[in-house]
Amino acid sequence: MPDTTPTWRAVEDEVVRGRQRLIFVRDDDRYLLTTLGVFADGVVVWRWQTTDFDGLRAALDDGTLTLAPPAGSPVTVSDTATGSAWLESFRTPEQVLADLADEVDRLNDRPDSAGRCREALDAYAADPAPDGLALVRSRYHAVPEHRRIYMLGDMDHNDVPVRVLLAELGEEIPARRPGSTLTVTAETREWALEYFRRGERAVAESRERDEADGPQTTMPRRVGGHVYPNGWPSPPGPEVLQIDYPAPVVHDGREYPTVMHAYWALSTSDGAWHDRIAAAGRGLDARRLGQEAPRRDDWPAVRLGVMAALLRGKFEQHPELARELIATGDDRLLYVDWSSSFWSSTGTNWLGRLLELVRSELT
Repeated sequence: MPDTTPTWRAVEDEVVRGRQRLIFVRDDDRYLLTTLGVFADGVVVWRWQTTDFDGLRAALDDGTLTLAPPAGSPVTVSDTATGSAWLESFRTPEQVLADLADEVDRLNDRPDSAGRCREALDAYAADPAPDGLALVRSRYHAVPEHRRIYMLGDMDHNDVPVRVLLAELGEEIPARRPGSTLTVTAETREWALEYFRRGERAVAESRERDEADGPQTTMPRRVGGHVYPNGWPSPPGPEVLQIDYPAPVVHDGREYPTVMHAYWALSTSDGAWHDRIAAAGRGLDARRLGQEAPRRDDWPAVRLGVMAALLRGKFEQHPELARELIATGDDRLLYVDWSSSFWSSTGTNWLGRLLELVRSELT
């Protein structure tokens, strides 16, 4: 995206990719122009502050960060200039948050909001059912409004084919040319459906040509390490393999919100800490608390067995999630955990290996 640039930070032996943009931070009675970085693991950084998307939203809400300082406010550009400014932002905080959430998707090599909308559009074109159109509508409105005209990557049509499908018959919508309109008819709807069908046919033909060159080899599959600033995808996909995916798991008669909650709660020898960890809002919050809690003396000896039991419980108790694990076939699973080389493929990859073990037991 033109308003962000690449950046990175080191976590243990792993380089975590990121993107950064300019933003103003309030400093007493003045505003400093600084960089705001977002990273593939969901970490957000500005100046000396490290937080996540919830912290970023709070900082934008309370005025700690702003896209444009109040008129006439003292402004400093570090080592460059100082003075007062009258600035007006052409973005809203919500638009910037949505853009940055898309950046996190792309840093994790997964479809962003536009890509998820395109997936829904292709599925609807193949089977124009009402539920499919409802999903298209939901995903289209999840694309940042100022990015929608670019979502198809088609300068000749912009997002007109999408808006045709979402409009009622007889409705007039803005057309490609400024000031012109288009009346939606049965014919224009069929044109829009065919637009997406042609794209799918082109992809299928390209895939067939590639496969004709020789047998395809199975590549190791990376799982884990993904964060979703706007909430977990619905319907879910491979992200259900992550240990922080919100799938309640029952272990020894106690229910925990996620495997990560259960793992860290069971790691402590203190009952009060156990309950506090189990009640944490997210899996990542449970891990932060668990790292502070007093550890069981036998934890190094039992932690692999505990994790294996929790993973078995998760997939036995949630058959729909087990199907996602089985769908990985015989691929080698490389688990990404930005904070632990013990569990991650950057080290011993124990989570990937345990997922493969549970998969073999399910098939």
